Amino acid sequence: MNPSKAKFEQGFSLLELMIALTVTLIIMGAATTLLATSLRTRTRENKRSEALNDAARALSMMSREIGNSGYGLTTNGIATNDSSTSSIRVRANLDNNTTLAVSDIEADEDVRYVLQSNNRTIVRFSPLPSPNGTTMVMAYDVILMQLSYYDANAVLITDPAQYNRAERVRIEVRVELPATMGIPASVVGLVSDVALRNAPNTLIEY
Repeated sequence: MNPSKAKFEQGFSLLELMIALTVTLIIMGAATTLLATSLRTRTRENKRSEALNDAARALSMMSREIGNSGYGLTTNGIATNDSSTSSIRVRANLDNNTTLAVSDIEADEDVRYVLQSNNRTIVRFSPLPSPNGTTMVMAYDVILMQLSYYDANAVLITDPAQYNRAERVRIEVRVELPATMGIPASVVGLVSDVALRNAPNTLIEY
């Protein structure tokens, strides 16, 4: 029997197996940590993107509906009693009914946008379907929704009772984005200037 061949066929020693097992566990631990970190980073990045996209969609929808405010009416459509610097209610007669009684209101003809600061969301309210209406959360992580109303001379209207003189509404939304790896938490601002299609001056001209 060849002694060198017998020695070769003995296999690994217990010490060698322990060393190999230890190295394998270290590599697996490092890989698991790297994967978990990558998943957490991806989750935070998704939250940042979703928060920003939701705010942009909410601002776009608000701009469209506020811009159409007063369509088919003899006013600019802003409900002064339900509007402020952090909320706005707009009305329109989109289907040109002779009246805008509650029984005649169609979808999207009476809507209100409100910043709910407690849960940092922008919410859209509609009275339809009756009797409870519809509530829709438009955006999350919103720390500010500032509405500014301007008259025909671009002068800021500070008295809510005079919002029916508004020709333009400026909407400012600020979204707080969570921190992610290498990127601290930040605040992003979005702004939209909306000209009312049924503003007082427009009504006089046409």
